Amino acid sequence: MPRASKLIVGLAVLGLSTVVVGIAAGSSNRKSKAVVHKACFSYDVRQGQTHMDVSLNKSFKHRICIVGKPGKNGKDGAQGPQGAQGLQGLAGPSGARGDVGAAGANGVDGQSGTLGAVGPAGANGPVGPQGPQGLQGVPGMNGADGAPGADGAPGPAGPQGEAGAQGEAGAQGEAGAQGATGTTGPAGQQGEAGPAGPAGPAGPKGDAGPAGPKGDAGPAGPQGPAGLDGSAIITADSSHASGDKQFTVDCPTGYVALGGGFNVQGSVTASYRSDHAGDASGNTSWTIKQSSGASLSGTVYAYCLAAN
Repeated sequence: MPRASKLIVGLAVLGLSTVVVGIAAGSSNRKSKAVVHKACFSYDVRQGQTHMDVSLNKSFKHRICIVGKPGKNGKDGAQGPQGAQGLQGLAGPSGARGDVGAAGANGVDGQSGTLGAVGPAGANGPVGPQGPQGLQGVPGMNGADGAPGADGAPGPAGPQGEAGAQGEAGAQGEAGAQGATGTTGPAGQQGEAGPAGPAGPAGPKGDAGPAGPKGDAGPAGPQGPAGLDGSAIITADSSHASGDKQFTVDCPTGYVALGGGFNVQGSVTASYRSDHAGDASGNTSWTIKQSSGASLSGTVYAYCLAAN
């Protein structure tokens, strides 16, 4: 075969193989996952004009195979749809016990509980000493004067003054003619007043005048000292055996007794503040006494407050 004919045959086979391989690859993508890496053909050349018959089977005299090199990996295809959920796997073995976690933060405080019932009232303490006398209030305003009393009766008239000496009588003249009435002479001087008569009796007492208006309230006194805080009072108690006639309960050191009480059998005739020996001049203890024939047993209490 001439060299030119072989070249033509090679080119034809190459082009045809490219088409066939592409078709095979497309068909392979649709039907299976196999990839065509090799294609073989048989061909024959007739004499005369240039003719070439190509077949995929082995019926022709000549045969040629084309082996392709593996191509580069193509780009990743689009994400396929989510597959169906697989069966639940068997439970794995239990893991080792983990370390103990750190302590959690303290929880929020719970709500306050309801207020408990009020306890029974304690025994009444002794009456305290008399407080100091309060300040004198401001005096009220004077009331209005009463109405004047009635005038007393007039005193008696004074004595008559002595008469002047009588002049000598003149001679009787002849009667003169009636003169014209003269003008009235000036009034004579007022004679001296006679001595005052004795005072008349006192008139009756006049009625009392109405009460004057109420005076303004005096200014407020200074603030008194704060009272005792009940929480500062403590209780001391002491139990005694039957048969005791007197016993004393002591406050702790540094405390004085404010009051006391008892829960005993028998007739108690005295209950008072005292010292440890029962002396009433002390103030650090509380003592009770029994003078009846019954035996005394029970508990005595002292209510104590710090001395400072």
